[in-house]
Amino acid sequence: MKNSSQYDFTAFYLWLMEQGCTPGTGKGYLQNLQDFASWFKGTNGVFSPAAVTGLDLRDYQQYLLAVRGLKPGTINRRMAAIRKWLAWTVETGELKEPPKFPKSVREQEKAPKALSRREQNRLLRAVEKAGKPRDAALIRLMLNAGLRVGEVMALKLEDIEIGERHGKVVVRSGKGMKRREVPLGPETRAAVKEWLAVHPGVEWLFPSKKRTRMTSRAVQKMLKKYAYQAGLPLESVHPHVLRHSCATNLLNAGVDLVKVASILGHESLDTTAVYTRPKAAELEEAIEKGETFTP
Repeated sequence: MKNSSQYDFTAFYLWLMEQGCTPGTGKGYLQNLQDFASWFKGTNGVFSPAAVTGLDLRDYQQYLLAVRGLKPGTINRRMAAIRKWLAWTVETGELKEPPKFPKSVREQEKAPKALSRREQNRLLRAVEKAGKPRDAALIRLMLNAGLRVGEVMALKLEDIEIGERHGKVVVRSGKGMKRREVPLGPETRAAVKEWLAVHPGVEWLFPSKKRTRMTSRAVQKMLKKYAYQAGLPLESVHPHVLRHSCATNLLNAGVDLVKVASILGHESLDTTAVYTRPKAAELEEAIEKGETFTP
């Protein structure tokens, strides 16, 4: 059997190309495998698919984490390349069965990105300057009521109830086809009322110019336009970030998880709890406070 310096991964690379893999991705696989082969030779000697054990894979994973200091996502991608290669050697008959793989390295979960209050205000000012009631109502429903873009697009006129002091939106096509009612605050009610006053009268709350249902892509394009006008990074403003911002606003205002989960339509509180995770900057601030604290 060839040693690691001679082991040829070319056949595996060609197979990847046949499967539709891009050359760049294929080269990435090769680099990952060559790195593993080099480590294996230095640790165990002769390298071959049959020589790789589950213990070797765990040791290599730990080496990448503790010695190389790679991030969990990078480690998991490298291990995925090895897994794919070993599975291929089984298919080609070079290996009878693959070794047992260790569990993926868990990444620290972070709170979904949300716009700061200042960024939200800049976006809303840009929308107000444009003077388009439809856009203002649509954005308010995502930002202040936490609706998903698909839920907003599916709204019909009958799903909106607006009074002088109260209002609500009925979401009939939520995730998992679950129905929920979301109360509307005064600013959102005002925006929706202004839009209803000039609404074209079709069944959809937010129709397209052709009077059919507006598309999610059209909403994304609209948001990018206002993000540009507000001087915000275009990649940071998209429909789901408005929903994230709504959740963050509610939790920062002291609303409990159960109520926030009900507003967002989350079945599990664990899904909502992700918004309570501290950001990197908040963790850095906490460490600095700990170092400088004097009793």
